[in-house]
Amino acid sequence: MNYLVMDVGGSAIKYALMNDSLEMIEKSSVKTPMDSLDSFKNVVKDIYEKYKDEVDGIAMSLPGLINKQTNKMQIPGKLEYNLGVDILKELKSVTTDRFTIENDAKCAALCEVIYGSLKGTSVGAVCIIGSGIGGGITLGDNVLSGSHGFAGEFSYLSTKWKDYEGFNSKWCVENAAFNLIEMIAKELGITKEELDGPQAFKYCNEGNQKALKALSEYCDILAMGLWNIQATVDPDKIAIGGGISQQPILIEYINKSLDKFYSKMPIPIPRVNIVNCKYFNDSNLIGALANYKKIYG
Repeated sequence: MNYLVMDVGGSAIKYALMNDSLEMIEKSSVKTPMDSLDSFKNVVKDIYEKYKDEVDGIAMSLPGLINKQTNKMQIPGKLEYNLGVDILKELKSVTTDRFTIENDAKCAALCEVIYGSLKGTSVGAVCIIGSGIGGGITLGDNVLSGSHGFAGEFSYLSTKWKDYEGFNSKWCVENAAFNLIEMIAKELGITKEELDGPQAFKYCNEGNQKALKALSEYCDILAMGLWNIQATVDPDKIAIGGGISQQPILIEYINKSLDKFYSKMPIPIPRVNIVNCKYFNDSNLIGALANYKKIYG
């Protein structure tokens, strides 16, 4: 059986013709339309038209929060035209009734618990570090959605309990991937425009002490968020994803930060296991297909 699987991002829609063995028979991408819902629907329809005679249906990974009670998009992410829209109904109207949509980070979590680093865990969590902190909590081989679909929205966790002002002290602001680049640039005495992710980690991997100081401070904040997740759901493992997670030194420094926290506790706290996500750039596609198969068998 073949399926059309889509991963919608803020800049591109990645799509693939996939089979039950997770093979990507064909894979491509198109620019994500940012102007209107109609443009978005037309792009999805055009992709579907290429494969409609070959596929069982469409599985989509989409940024934002679809309220499970209203079926309407409550938090649209960058696709602001989706706000208040029953996006599944809209997309079905121009494609097929066999269509599923799940939040992108929850797709990543589903991918990891069924096929990846969290397979076999009773409780797990995924943290995707990007422009915010995407995530998901897994129970068995399911992802916890909560009563509205808001469970696992780690971006909204507070880092300062007494600061109520919008996003000022939310985890997505403190630990977005670009924050690390800015912190390293500041330590090096250069502007953030002069540094990109690969170069920043090159300094870290070469042992530059200023870059490592910034990485340590960044991971202290990141580890505190992971500590709070552990205290909330006590996962067997927390899998770290996102582009920067492919740098082994990041996981190394997260564990160093956690070691400091554990060592200062006057009572023994169970040690959480931090691992990489197994599937990096393809996790949303694979998770979207896993979600489709859960719904349609």
